[in-house]
Amino acid sequence: MDNKSLIVIVTYNSQDFIENCLRSITGQNYKDWFLVVIDNGSSDSSVTKIREFRNMSSEITSSNFKLITLKENIGFSRAVNYAVFNFISGKKKSLEEELGFLILLNPDIYLNRNALKKIISTFSVTEDRNLPPVRIGVAGGLILDYKKDTIQHLGGRVSPNFITSHIGYGKRYEDLKGGYRNKGEVQNIMESIKDVGYVTGAFFATEFKLFKSIGGFDSGYRPAYFEELDYCLKIRRSGWRVVVTPESIARHFEGASVEKFSRNFYRYYHKNRVRCAIINLGFLKFLKKFFPSELNWLRNKVTSDQIFPIFYAYFINFVFLPYNLIIKLKNHLILNKLELK
Repeated sequence: MDNKSLIVIVTYNSQDFIENCLRSITGQNYKDWFLVVIDNGSSDSSVTKIREFRNMSSEITSSNFKLITLKENIGFSRAVNYAVFNFISGKKKSLEEELGFLILLNPDIYLNRNALKKIISTFSVTEDRNLPPVRIGVAGGLILDYKKDTIQHLGGRVSPNFITSHIGYGKRYEDLKGGYRNKGEVQNIMESIKDVGYVTGAFFATEFKLFKSIGGFDSGYRPAYFEELDYCLKIRRSGWRVVVTPESIARHFEGASVEKFSRNFYRYYHKNRVRCAIINLGFLKFLKKFFPSELNWLRNKVTSDQIFPIFYAYFINFVFLPYNLIIKLKNHLILNKLELK
């Protein structure tokens, strides 16, 4: 399998973090990458800082780097698709043949020195030396807080009504090294991969050709949230695994672009949550699993600041229901073809 990777970073008012992110990429012990930074119409000095870093760094040249500046914010998923389908498949066709992986990084991510090498090696892991590599479609790493040694993300889980949560959130990094028992033997969790519900787009790796075959991210998840979950669900339905490897470590300043638990966060989150459920659940599962779980969550767990965003989510998804059902059918046809390969 090819080891060259396309790294895509989507920036939006990321001036406080982007230099550290770029520095962590150029400091990797894995160098076989092409980096595309696509700026989503930032109004701060993000683009200036990117250009200054490019001019000062000996690791970044015209042969491995491209900065794309957009006049407006087109959302995370559309920006990633633009980098893959418009820039790479359009202007860099010769490069496309060399690419084995697509790696997505948030601008507020800082990678440990061997993070890229470790996450890529996950795709060639075998459970038995006599067997071919496990079919891994998506891999993520261990994401720690930007400043503290506490876990933000070690894979994600999804409830029946598509409320998402991060595995290990708030736990101490030191606790991972204690090991756990598996069939009577103590194993170090830091040396194992594990299957998860989804991987966050903040630090996300997939096979490049697989991403293209499935049509990239669904750009209907505007401006952000749930595009990576939607992708992981489709990958798993096609027989691929979604995993995390704790050996690949990064740090993340959570909510740098949209403040977490703000009104805008809830509005985007719930709108895309309901849409993701409509597109990925069958009619019976929606009635038997999503609907009862949603009612229970509304009765017992919802907070007052989420009421308006939730009803906005219901309304907007009702209006766009015909469109979302067309997307559902389109996904079904794409996945059928993918499974036949």
